[in-house]
Amino acid sequence: MQAGELQKHAVRQPVQIVPTPADREVVQAAQHRLLEDPGDADALFAVAAWDEIVGDLDNAMDLLNRLVSKEPDYPGVWWLRARVLKEMGRERDAIACERIARIYAEPELPECVRKFPF
Repeated sequence: MQAGELQKHAVRQPVQIVPTPADREVVQAAQHRLLEDPGDADALFAVAAWDEIVGDLDNAMDLLNRLVSKEPDYPGVWWLRARVLKEMGRERDAIACERIARIYAEPELPECVRKFPF
C-alpha cells in the first residue's frame, strides 16, 4: 500500500467528547454489569467508549478485543476499534478495522459472514 493510499483511506479525526456526570453514571453502571457478567456486550462497548474518551486506550483496546471475539458483528465495534488504533498510532490497523466496519455495514452481507470471527 502506497503512502497516498494510506491518506486516501485514513480514519477521520475523532471528535473531542467532554465527559459529563451523567456519562460517568452510565459507565459506572456498565462496569457493575461487567462484574456480574464479563461478557456483557453492551457493557463492554460502553466502558471501552468511555476509556477511549478519557484516554485509557490500552484498556479500551482490551475491552474491544474481548467484544470482537465474542460478537464480531456488534454495531460500531469496528469503528471504535479504528478510532482507538488511530489514537495509538497504529494507522494501518485502524484502516483495516475501518474496512471491516464497512463490510459489516453492507446490508446484503450474508449471515454466515457476519458471524465469522475475524
